[in-house]
Amino acid sequence: VEVRIHDPMEEIALGPACWLWDYLRRSNQGGFFVALSGGADSSSVVAIVGSMCQLLLKEVESGNAKVLSDIRTVTGEEGYTPTSPHELAGRLLYTCYMGTTNSSAATRHRAKTLAGEIGAFHVDASIDTVISALLELFVAVVGERPAFRAHGGTDPRENLALQNIQARIRMVFGYMLAQLLPWSRGRRGG
Repeated sequence: VEVRIHDPMEEIALGPACWLWDYLRRSNQGGFFVALSGGADSSSVVAIVGSMCQLLLKEVESGNAKVLSDIRTVTGEEGYTPTSPHELAGRLLYTCYMGTTNSSAATRHRAKTLAGEIGAFHVDASIDTVISALLELFVAVVGERPAFRAHGGTDPRENLALQNIQARIRMVFGYMLAQLLPWSRGRRGG
C-alpha cells in the first residue's frame, strides 16, 4: 500500500470537509448555516463546505453508491444526483450577511461573491432596525442613551454594550435563519 501524505493546504481543505460531511450525515440535518461576514473566519468555513461538496461529487462520479444514498437522505430528494459541487452546495449551505450602518461595502461584497462562487443559498439582511428597537427599549426602561465613543459616549462600557448588542442580535437572527431558511425553500432540515 502506497501512503500519500497530503501537503498542509490539502489537509486543511480535506480533513475538515470530511468531518463536516460525517457530522451532517450523523446529525440528520439538511445542511449548514453560516453567518457570512466577509471576514476570514466565516469565509474559511464556507470554503471548507465548498471543498466538502467537491469531494462528494467526486465520490458520486466514481460510482460510490453509499455517498449518493447519503446525499439523497440529507437533501430529502430520493432521485437526486448532483451534477456539480455548486449545485450541491445550493442544497446544503445557507449563508447570510447581517450588516449594519457600521459595515463596509467591501465585506458585504466579499460575502455575496464567496457565497455565489461556492453555490450557497445566500441572503443579505440589515439588522439596524432591530438594534434601534433594542436601544429604544433600553432608553424607555433606563432613561439613558448609550453612544459609541466616536459619537459622544464617555464610558468604555457604552462601546462594549453597543458592540455586544450587534453580535447578540446576529446570533439570535442566525439561529432563526438556520431553523427557517430550509423551511422557507420547501427543503428538509433546520
